[in-house]
Amino acid sequence: MSIFRYIFRTAASNPIEARFNVITRYHCLIYFVVFLSKIPAIWHILNLMILNPPITYTCGGGGGGTDRLRLVSKEECPCTSPTWDRSVFSETVQTKFGLICDRKKEISLSETCAYGGMLVGAFLFGLLSDRFGRLIMFSISFVLTGIAGVAVSQSPNMKAFYAFRFFEGLGAGGTIVTSFVLLIEYTGMKYRETVTAVYHLPVNLSHLLLAGVSYGLRNAFDFQLAVSVPMFLFGFAVFFLNESPLWLLTRKYKSRTVKAMQSIAKFNKKPDTAISGDIDAYYYSTQGAQQEKIQLYHIFKYRRHTLNLFIMAYMYLVCGMGYYGVSQYISKMSGKIHVNIAISAILVMPGTLLSVYLLNKIGRKPFLFSTNLLAGAFMLITVIVPSNCDPTWPRVLFACISNCFFFMSFIVVFLYGVELFPTQIRNSALGVLSVLSRAGMMIAPQINILNPIVAGYVFAVLALLGSLLVICLPETKNKELPSTLKDQERR
Repeated sequence: MSIFRYIFRTAASNPIEARFNVITRYHCLIYFVVFLSKIPAIWHILNLMILNPPITYTCGGGGGGTDRLRLVSKEECPCTSPTWDRSVFSETVQTKFGLICDRKKEISLSETCAYGGMLVGAFLFGLLSDRFGRLIMFSISFVLTGIAGVAVSQSPNMKAFYAFRFFEGLGAGGTIVTSFVLLIEYTGMKYRETVTAVYHLPVNLSHLLLAGVSYGLRNAFDFQLAVSVPMFLFGFAVFFLNESPLWLLTRKYKSRTVKAMQSIAKFNKKPDTAISGDIDAYYYSTQGAQQEKIQLYHIFKYRRHTLNLFIMAYMYLVCGMGYYGVSQYISKMSGKIHVNIAISAILVMPGTLLSVYLLNKIGRKPFLFSTNLLAGAFMLITVIVPSNCDPTWPRVLFACISNCFFFMSFIVVFLYGVELFPTQIRNSALGVLSVLSRAGMMIAPQINILNPIVAGYVFAVLALLGSLLVICLPETKNKELPSTLKDQERR
């Protein structure tokens, strides 16, 4: 997948890279728009917790006389006339479409459709953003998610719900890819570690606000409509922001590159009269440059790279599965759902801030090892504590701490993947790894269908195994990025 091409290019002669090593007023505008856009975008990834919250029903007895007034035990199957407990939510996917007994599995199938859409969307919008530009695809992906989100809120049946959820996921996958690429291409190498970590703070804020919005809107479909409307606002980004100058430069749109950089300089109130000459010099110096064509499968000729690829593939899978899976797991635990979601979000925030500090202080290897070990350990504690214990908050707290460490793993694993693979195949490797992360998100709802104890053990064991595999990876902090396949092999 070519969405990451040139993102981490470090040629000293690149005039865009040199100018973006300083944070300017325009950078603050870009960061504000991208960070703000993450809030409604993440709502569309986590919204199944509200569309399909824990909700119980009782079933009216048949027959006549006094038997008509009899209520059988809760959750009894089969049941043709369920009476739902609407004390928390007035309407959900289960209540609207009667998803009980054998039809319960349709809930997880709808989430798999959404994550499947995200997988396709990441590929599709990655390719389209390389062809047509980051900014235009950024705007289109948000509009598509908004349209599909509104359609989900109006779904007449489950078949329509599946289809609309797929397109909602398709757009959401595009928002993740395009927003991150835009952010990174506007950030110089000096600040990319910090910006990459801080980029996840809006995800935490979105998670927290999810609890507040859903608390105010107890009809899940009204909630879905409310979180879809803000998506359309970011469709206007294409009209007031500049296209990524780095993308314009690599596409050899010289005049548009100069115009974009001059527009940025004007916004910063610091005219840049040298940019045109610098870009001309860059084009002249790179004319006729040839690069050896290396394909991803060439990596299997090298033992070190092959091992790195398989381990990172597993880590991406577990991170996608772990964070989104445990988030859903927490929403289904005993206690008040809105409180559980809020606690989970609040505890993840310090983890994100800590990641900003740790990424600059300790190595990637001990960071990833520790976060996976602790995520697995706290998930094991969650499972060991009886589900019927009173009070229930310690169990919820342990699961939330586990989720925090899963999220911290998510932050470091992407940067680690970038640094492990050489420039020749870094783009392709990251494409494969991103797909596996989405695959993990697709698998997570299927795990949560299982008995809660079994599901908890699955998340715990996968994380603990990941911590052991990390031991086999090389350290990359403060080391020059490998340029060729042979560089890492010689280390």
